[in-house]
Amino acid sequence: MTSNTAGPLLQVRGVSHRFGGLKAVDDAAFDVHRGEIVGLIGPNGAGKTTMFNLISGALRISQGSVRFKGEDITRLRPDQISKRGLARTFQTSKLFTGMTAFDNVRLALIYGNPLRRFRYEEAERETNKLMAAMGLLSDRNKLVRDLPLASRRHLEIARAMATSAELLLLDESMAGLTPTELERSKQLVRSLRDRGLTILMIEHVMEAIMELCDRIVVFHFGHPIAEGSPAHVAADPTVRGVYLGES
Repeated sequence: MTSNTAGPLLQVRGVSHRFGGLKAVDDAAFDVHRGEIVGLIGPNGAGKTTMFNLISGALRISQGSVRFKGEDITRLRPDQISKRGLARTFQTSKLFTGMTAFDNVRLALIYGNPLRRFRYEEAERETNKLMAAMGLLSDRNKLVRDLPLASRRHLEIARAMATSAELLLLDESMAGLTPTELERSKQLVRSLRDRGLTILMIEHVMEAIMELCDRIVVFHFGHPIAEGSPAHVAADPTVRGVYLGES
């Protein structure tokens, strides 16, 4: 395994993927650098979640490559990629709904952490620290199915963090939240970056994208059509054409 701290943390180069005759991702290329928050946006069906699935190993790349910390991870399994420090959340929750919030995070800590082995007391202490950092300590003993949407979204992030992630892929973690919940979630993402994490996020809540992201990559029909700062992307005529129908 190799590691390159000088170059981009994540490199996507010429990545394509087909579902039968449909090319869901078409020759995609972009970088994510350490410490950045990068937004991946585009209309429904633009290939954003497929791109996440390809990066995280849930789908096989038809052509192209993905490098993480300088290592080619194109053909690795999801568990192998996770153990290298790349974790994700899902648009549709993958939490264990019949277990407590605490047990969901502790499982990820014990079984998804490649850096150390935890004794029972250590795991409990570390899990409590993670939940406190995410504002979830009061939900510690609640079953996941009894948690409100915002808490479940934050719990997914806590579980991803428990795997010693360096790069977090957040898939619509702010969809469907109330204004108060949205503000809390934005503060949480900022705090994650302050803790040293790098974030690549898919989000339809444009308020969050414009406030949080250092750069934005715009997908349309599976291909990046624009990239730059939020202000640059918002003024791009091609992007305005895709979103607003302007010519």
